[in-house]
Amino acid sequence: MKNHLTEQELIEYQFKLASDIRMKETAEHLQGCGQCRGHLEKLQRKFAALDLLREGAKVSEDLISRVIEQAQGSISDSILKKRFFAALRMTKWAAAAVLLVGLLLLAAQLGKDGTKKREVAKEPMPAVEKMVRASKPEITSAEGLDEDMVEKRTLAMAPMEKRVDRYAAFDETAETAIPEEPPFAPASAIELVVLPRRDKVQLTIYNSADLTLVRERRNLTLKKGWNWLQFMWANTLIDPTSLSLEPLAQADKIDIQQLVFPARLRELGRWLIRSEVSGQVPFEITYFTSGLSWRAFYMGTLSQDEKTMQLQGYVRVGNNSGEDYEKAQIRLIVGKVHILDQIAELAKRQYPYNRPIGRIGGRGGEYGFGIQHGRELDRPEYVDEYFYDRSSSSRLGELRRKEIRKEGLSEYFLYTIEGTETIPDKWGKRLLSLDVEDIEIESLYKYDEQRWGEQTIRFVKFANDDDHNLGETPIPNGTVKIYGQADEQGYLSYVGGTNIKYIPVDEEVELNLGPARLVNVEPKLMDFKTENYRFDRRGNVAGWDEIRTWKIEITNTRELPIEIEITRGFDTAYWTIQTDAAYEKHDATRVRFKVNLEPRKKQAFEYTVTTYHGVREETLAEKN
Repeated sequence: MKNHLTEQELIEYQFKLASDIRMKETAEHLQGCGQCRGHLEKLQRKFAALDLLREGAKVSEDLISRVIEQAQGSISDSILKKRFFAALRMTKWAAAAVLLVGLLLLAAQLGKDGTKKREVAKEPMPAVEKMVRASKPEITSAEGLDEDMVEKRTLAMAPMEKRVDRYAAFDETAETAIPEEPPFAPASAIELVVLPRRDKVQLTIYNSADLTLVRERRNLTLKKGWNWLQFMWANTLIDPTSLSLEPLAQADKIDIQQLVFPARLRELGRWLIRSEVSGQVPFEITYFTSGLSWRAFYMGTLSQDEKTMQLQGYVRVGNNSGEDYEKAQIRLIVGKVHILDQIAELAKRQYPYNRPIGRIGGRGGEYGFGIQHGRELDRPEYVDEYFYDRSSSSRLGELRRKEIRKEGLSEYFLYTIEGTETIPDKWGKRLLSLDVEDIEIESLYKYDEQRWGEQTIRFVKFANDDDHNLGETPIPNGTVKIYGQADEQGYLSYVGGTNIKYIPVDEEVELNLGPARLVNVEPKLMDFKTENYRFDRRGNVAGWDEIRTWKIEITNTRELPIEIEITRGFDTAYWTIQTDAAYEKHDATRVRFKVNLEPRKKQAFEYTVTTYHGVREETLAEKN
């Protein structure tokens, strides 16, 4: 061959449009010519760029008309001409570009009189078949053109005696050998398996970390042999290194060879699949994503006598993952999970095979690519937790709450929401998870200057057990707001709210509802003196006693009786107390009084505390 290959010869080689002899000569030349190999790589990158066009891209009718008008006189074979025009209208830009290149090359090989040149005449059908094969998607409907159809059309025009023996090759039960060597890469987007819409999707959302496990079921159409499946995650928070693909049927005949991330093509991966069957096969795709979250919140309504409470729990699921999840089964995990890297950081790195940047003390990926900061969750529109039940005999149907099934899972707890939910990106949805009436409670007030200063704090106390109509499942951490019935008509007044931690079964909980305006505690120091001084050899004070007398006044301006705990601290473990009031030693330095007070009443009690300092501590130790 001559010194260097022309661009036309390289295009013929790239799309296998040349004869077998020319293909062999070109391959031998490329092995020994670095310049031509570089030229071919540039052409391959240009054609690879066409792969990035979305499937919905359209070829304008004006362009098709002009191409058809210019091609009318270039192809004499009527059958080939019909196939070319049909394929040109069906394919997208990448396929149209391939067809156009094939047409120009074919036209160059035709003489002005419509006859083929000598080289093509020797091998007419392979060139036509290769052009048609390169221009069609590998998975299409029955209307697509493939090599077998070209061969069958050719046989249909042959004499009958030639058809009989050759039609046996198209027996679907006949074994077709699959090449041992897998293809290096898809030549263009038309050779990729189209990823269909989800058939089913399941979301398992953790509340202790920004982590969600997604399991999708999709029905893929495979051909027998090697298949490329392309998966894109642009503008989402999917961790590409967590991607997994498994066949749900005929697994013994389907082998997932590898998942590759093409260079210079971001947010895109391709699976290489070897299949011994053709047709539709169900697959499951699993991966981790970030941006999905859930949290629990509760509403408690006190009875008028504040002896019982109705507790309603809700789960609010928010989606800021960049992906819409339609008709998804939602599972919620309660429990802390340990992860090595934040999924959001893994998803935002420039290339999927580098370490994320942003960890404390780390240098980041091999190439030093940075990451963007996570977006805050926009205020979502919340959708009501009811759904329509068409099975009701009522004309309008019946609104009923969705059931949330709860079950233990090792050290975690799993909540499965009944049915499916559609959660678009930037949306949230509220679901009822708990509704229990007549929970016995204790209304309790506490006063402790060391913890809350001079304020009296109100609490609601109950247990997550059978005696309180609870105890079936743990209660996830969340926010609780307590309301009281203001009158017999059922009007509610806000009492207070707080955050609660995870409440296991059979554990007691006290809800801090904040300062109580109608209950007041006022300590007054009535007397203070020191005595029992002890001196060292130099005449310095080495020990003494301090004696204080306190009066505690309690005022209840509520319409209900109250129980209050008053905790007093002495700043030393060496003390004695004298009082007529009931008390208990709370810990080494504090004492606790419990008082019951009727509505709109005031009550007071006194106590005298003696604290021992210096060497006087030894005197108290000897007494005890």
